Amino acid sequence: MNSTERKKETSNNMKKCPDLSGRPSGNGQPFSLISLTVVAVLVLGLYLYKPVTLEELSTIDGFSRYARSFGVIMPVAAFLIILVQAMVPVIPFVMLCSAVGILFGVGKGIAILWVGTLTGASITFFLSRMLGYRWAVPEYEGKVTAYLDKMNGPGGFLIILTLRLLPYFPAPLVNITAGISRMKFAAFLSASAIGKLPFIIGYTYLGYNLINSKDYALMLAVFAALVIIPYLIMKIAKKEST
Repeated sequence: MNSTERKKETSNNMKKCPDLSGRPSGNGQPFSLISLTVVAVLVLGLYLYKPVTLEELSTIDGFSRYARSFGVIMPVAAFLIILVQAMVPVIPFVMLCSAVGILFGVGKGIAILWVGTLTGASITFFLSRMLGYRWAVPEYEGKVTAYLDKMNGPGGFLIILTLRLLPYFPAPLVNITAGISRMKFAAFLSASAIGKLPFIIGYTYLGYNLINSKDYALMLAVFAALVIIPYLIMKIAKKEST
């Protein structure tokens, strides 16, 4: 291979490499490390103080008993479990909302769930951003890079909002994808806050009314809305994409 051919091959290789300029590569690292350390210490302390299994936490009755065992710090224990669930969804979210509604009532339950879920989502967002686009591109070049570019700007807000309104879409995947994109955290947080709220309200209300109300007609209407709304959103999103 002569020098001219080598130069041509080098030029072609450079064109194939993705442009990483302007990509996030560690923004939020202090928040990520400090918050993850604090959460890990608190969760470990919680477990050592009162050991529990995932099987116990995965039922409304089991979660309620465990949370009540902490007495006056019950809201703190519930908040930490919700935060961890938002990062690693090992507990069914519907069950968690129902149990929190039973324990704290609708208003306080919604607040604890909303803040805990958004805090967990934010930590995951910054952890994935700390790894950054420089890791994601070599691993998935040609598969997700075009999709990540779509999340930059107003389109990113709408994508996250749509995915949040589809409760069966894996939340950690949404958090990670947003983190490795160029999406601004403010857009991610606001879209998550809006998109998460309807289902947190609905499922918390259903849980509360399982114990405190016998208005089965209203409960059925809320449940139907929680099923129909995602279906309509999915149909609209498919229509827009085509």
